[in-house]
Amino acid sequence: MRILLSGATGLVGGALAGRLLDDGHQLHALIRGFGRQVLDLQGRDRYADIAPLQGDIRLPLWGMDTLPDAIDLVIHCAATTDFSASADVYASVNIGGAEGAIALAHQYEAPLLHVSTAYVCGQADGPVAEEAAHLSRTFTNGYERSKAEAELRVMAAMDNGLVAAIARPSIIAGQLHNGSIPRQDDFYNLFRLFGSPLLGQVPAIDGAAFALVPICHVVEGLSAMAENIENFAGDAVHLVAAKPYPLTDMLTLVAEYPAASPAQIVHPDDYNLAALDRRQAMVHRKVGAQFFDYFLRVPAFASDTLRKKAGIAAPEIDRAALRRMVDYCHETGFLDWR
Repeated sequence: MRILLSGATGLVGGALAGRLLDDGHQLHALIRGFGRQVLDLQGRDRYADIAPLQGDIRLPLWGMDTLPDAIDLVIHCAATTDFSASADVYASVNIGGAEGAIALAHQYEAPLLHVSTAYVCGQADGPVAEEAAHLSRTFTNGYERSKAEAELRVMAAMDNGLVAAIARPSIIAGQLHNGSIPRQDDFYNLFRLFGSPLLGQVPAIDGAAFALVPICHVVEGLSAMAENIENFAGDAVHLVAAKPYPLTDMLTLVAEYPAASPAQIVHPDDYNLAALDRRQAMVHRKVGAQFFDYFLRVPAFASDTLRKKAGIAAPEIDRAALRRMVDYCHETGFLDWR
């Protein structure tokens, strides 16, 4: 297939690009700027294997300097995942980028695979079905809301005849077999604080857990959807692990590293920002506004669609798998808890 991909220099887009190239597809990738890397799951730079297209997803038709003659599938991975971005950034990047993807799919008369997030559910707690996004939910931040709005744009295009599917990864972590991940950002920056005295404590409910998903599963699911997009047309597909990983178990594992200072869990009613020392308070003001709400609920994402339509079951992340992920972060110098 001739595939047009956005987000190839990001975590998910780069890993997916490597898989698509290995499967023999011709890949045209939107690139903004020069000197960028397209890192596959093995951490190899695949830039030389793609047909790069200079552009900017904030612009109509992604602002590409040249357009391919023909495209069989558009895959839109690019987005800002910054929880503290401005409304204008969310509107131009996450929503505008999706509108550009839709316009390109219409122009090429090609299907669209839109990569979103499982957290379009907002502050939902408990079971979360693979159902349409809607804006009546309460969202934790502008990122979640912008991704929900982008999905609504895609759904409206489906109603007007566009063949499209939506993929919703949860919190992306390393590969199951060796813990590796091409880029350590987003959740990893928070996880690094779990072993730092700068965090000290986290306000969390009993049973708080993270909906981690191995990046290898995300790539496998996206590849299956891309290969048979018509079979997933109209679907919103959760790319998630079988169950969330408990915060208490995560911090227990962190405590096994000699140089770690694992954060302590306190009940939200007992949390007192004013009682923290100055450095901890600074970290909490910055990190807490972005992440602490995720410690107050435990969404359980359904994953039936991928299993039924592609035979791919949601994987289990056990303690050994998480340990491999943490060890990889030590080996690469991202963590220094040893």
